Amino acid sequence: MGRITLALSLIACLAPLAFSWPYGEQPVRGVNLGGWLVLEKWMTPNVFSGLPDNINDEYKLTQYLGYSEAEQRLRSHWDTWVTEADIIQFKNAGLNHVRIPLGYWAFDIKSGEPWVSGSWDYAVKAAGWCRTHGLQVMMDLHGAPGSQNGNDHSGQSGSIGFYYNDENLSRSVNVVRQIARWANASEWRNTVSIIQTLNEPILWDDYDYRLGRLKDYYGMAYDAVRAENDLAVVAVHDAFIDLTNWYYFRDDPHYWWVMLDTHLYQVFGDEYQDLTCEQHEAIACRYRDRLGEANNKLWTVVGEWSLATPRGCNNQGNLARQQIGVYESASGWFFWSHNNGQNWAEWSMKHSLNNGWIRPSENNVAYC
Repeated sequence: MGRITLALSLIACLAPLAFSWPYGEQPVRGVNLGGWLVLEKWMTPNVFSGLPDNINDEYKLTQYLGYSEAEQRLRSHWDTWVTEADIIQFKNAGLNHVRIPLGYWAFDIKSGEPWVSGSWDYAVKAAGWCRTHGLQVMMDLHGAPGSQNGNDHSGQSGSIGFYYNDENLSRSVNVVRQIARWANASEWRNTVSIIQTLNEPILWDDYDYRLGRLKDYYGMAYDAVRAENDLAVVAVHDAFIDLTNWYYFRDDPHYWWVMLDTHLYQVFGDEYQDLTCEQHEAIACRYRDRLGEANNKLWTVVGEWSLATPRGCNNQGNLARQQIGVYESASGWFFWSHNNGQNWAEWSMKHSLNNGWIRPSENNVAYC
């Protein structure tokens, strides 16, 4: 009994006294501010208007246009793509969290890199709106130096270089550290409750090496957050591998208050191409057991999902209810995304709310 009492006393001394949000008790009901501070051409094609087809990510856009013209385009986009009215709508609809994707260049631009600075100011502005209207914030490192996945939503599409240069990892750690230091200020501590260390790292093609490097990075990023901030939850993405790979964050007493983020779409991959709309409704039930098992280890959220299907189903309300019902049996969800510049409603929270497909404040029960 003495050892148990001592262990509990040590935990009490090491861990902060209270959460800014009761994770594990109340479900996260959130939305991503996608395509805003990290461009995605398919979401906001107007930003790329008049440019050659091969200009398909933020790096190429800034490189092609030059700083002055790129800044003009980006600031016009930053000023309009997310507004305080959007945050108010989401709060009134019953959402309680907002995820803000950021590129590393919000804090760190090396000589020779074409990025436009200033996006961090907009992230802070959005966090302020969330604070005013009572929404929690996840700050998400969405794009890392060298690219962690080779996709446009890392900022630079093409090769995957993040894992192969120590400087890439250290720059990312420093960005996460700066976010954690900012979020630790008294004005933000109760609003910015999650800091995500990296979005969607890809491991295949060099699996063992990348996995080792990713685990190294996650450890360094976690320590960087904790050196600055004892209150924020630290979120790690599952890297599209089995969730059991990340249970060590619960089993190792060095780590505490860690959240596991998994992304579940029903539109990418051959397995979804020939399904009926009714079969799509049932898919979420496949995830219930493994999400529940993971959630018993770490708070587990579905950080990205949508209502998009390959054939364009017209049962979006049922698809939403099924997914929300399953995801809330774990620790909750963030929908991708808040809006879509091509009016693709299945990818837009604003459209989905207006159409009555997503009803966060209702009792969404999955029929499994």
